Amino acid sequence: MRTVYRARIGVIASLCVVSLLTWHEVAQADFVYGEATKIPNVSRPGAAGPQISRDGLELCFWYRGESACPGIWVAKRSTTREPWGDPIRLGPPVDSGGPAGGSCISADGLELYFGDGFPDHYVPLGCTANPNGYGGGDLWISKRATKAGPWGLPQNLGPIVNGPAWDDHPSISTDGLSLYFASYRSGTYALWLTTRPVKEAPWGPPAPVSLPVNNMPMYKSTPFISADGLSLYFNYGGYTPDIYVTKRATTASAWGAPVPFAPVNSPSAEWHLSFSEEDSTLYFERADNFYAVCDLWQVKATPVVDFNRDGEIDAADMGILVDNWGRNEPLCDIGPVAWGDGVVDERDLRVLMESLMVPGPQASEVPGDAILRWISPEFADSHDIYFGTSFDAVNSANRVNPLDVLVSMGQPGTAYDPDGLLEYSQTYYWRVDAVVGPADATIYRGPVLSFTTDAFAHPIKNVVARASTSRVNMGPEQTVDGSGLDENDGHSTQLEDMWQSGTVGPHWIEFEFDKVYPLHELWVWNSNQVIEPIIGFGAKSVEIEYSTDGMTWTPLDGVPEFARAPGRPAYTANTIVTFAGVSAKYVKLSIDANWGGLTPSTGLSEVRFFYVPSAAAVNP
Repeated sequence: MRTVYRARIGVIASLCVVSLLTWHEVAQADFVYGEATKIPNVSRPGAAGPQISRDGLELCFWYRGESACPGIWVAKRSTTREPWGDPIRLGPPVDSGGPAGGSCISADGLELYFGDGFPDHYVPLGCTANPNGYGGGDLWISKRATKAGPWGLPQNLGPIVNGPAWDDHPSISTDGLSLYFASYRSGTYALWLTTRPVKEAPWGPPAPVSLPVNNMPMYKSTPFISADGLSLYFNYGGYTPDIYVTKRATTASAWGAPVPFAPVNSPSAEWHLSFSEEDSTLYFERADNFYAVCDLWQVKATPVVDFNRDGEIDAADMGILVDNWGRNEPLCDIGPVAWGDGVVDERDLRVLMESLMVPGPQASEVPGDAILRWISPEFADSHDIYFGTSFDAVNSANRVNPLDVLVSMGQPGTAYDPDGLLEYSQTYYWRVDAVVGPADATIYRGPVLSFTTDAFAHPIKNVVARASTSRVNMGPEQTVDGSGLDENDGHSTQLEDMWQSGTVGPHWIEFEFDKVYPLHELWVWNSNQVIEPIIGFGAKSVEIEYSTDGMTWTPLDGVPEFARAPGRPAYTANTIVTFAGVSAKYVKLSIDANWGGLTPSTGLSEVRFFYVPSAAAVNP
């Protein structure tokens, strides 16, 4: 189920603040918001404060884990198209056992700001603020030389910024000159701001964020400043707070009336919204109520790019965007996430282009002879095409530094045919920049898309297995149903996930496909019971026959000895049988000997047959 919100800032307020909020409309594009879900591989009960880096490649949060005090954890990924990797705790010198959380990373990725304390009403047992601080919780900074380098020894922001009360939840602006944070220094939980004229200068004395933000009477914290500096998100409320947003026309303008941010709010409690312009996902913290166990959540934001609502995303939609170029036209203000920026420009073109490039984003099973095609704005005189197997290269390259991926420069057409056939099962990245005017004219950068080419061989999905004999709950169907396999194709040691024959021979297992296939390979996971290293149930000496009709059988030459399984979980296939493209609808394995030789029973854990779609079956 998905919900479409019209991104217009209006009044949806509780009675306690209705007198403080006024209608304040800023019309912008339509966005489709998906259902809120926990963040795969990252969410865990008790995790809080998710803050994504501006490049979308690091996600910080605080989490206690097995420790008495929470610390800063970070999940990473190579590109925003990939899932998050396993989170790890930063550890020393940033996180040395005391409380550390409420973190954010600067836009250049070289500064980490965080808090080290807790409000008086929520102090985990065994946790105290850093004794070297100035109050119940201070703001700190750690630096690193490069994004790949380690974080250095944290430095307290000092008594000018930190006060005797609780200070936490920093959020730094993209230019690095404004630092928003939450504080209790005024006798209430409010939002504060410290600034500096240049990055090398010290932070100045903090001041409350301008009205009407801090005029709201209830708890306010967890600020997040958008990349353009025009939207400030924060949580507000009592027992079940929500995310609110306030907007301004320019960074010099006053903040408007705050209103609830509907896409992430629910009857539960929400805090710590953050997002990256490089990622179309909103990240936040949610719990049943203020004191309940929290966790990390996400909501996907997808702009509606079918501007004329005709059910097609095509040249007509590109024409509408071009006609409104440079204007504050809500219909086409589709970038950046999550509400646009009030003008139709290169950012919006980049978002639309993702739907007008073929192969599309993260396309799979793309033929090796694919031709790259796109729809371009009519003002583009030519195009620069970047193409290669490295995301970093395609993302970073330009005319001055082509990085061996600028494959066509100043091309007038809207198609590119790569030389030769593309590699099988290879992920490629490509980008098309729109060029206006001569060679030294304006270049509008396009998005980086990826696609993966077709595999040389595909697994056969419809397979039926039968055997000479089998033990109870260890039938032949267990070898083709995927039971016992984990996400990495590692097999378990559970008996019910395998086939095992009876004790009376001969022992054979036969497989039938839904049609005749040109067979490429057979992968074998042998019997993998815990006692396998001792007893040796696994097949060792095997004869293989194949048939197109189940009546006339042909022996397969060169069948290797089946490798023994280790009797441990996560066991991957360790025998590959080559079929060299022979035609078959039936394959029969006759097991002449097992690995132990102490018992007449034998078995297998799993098999997988592969065929080559483009190959003509042969009969040697």
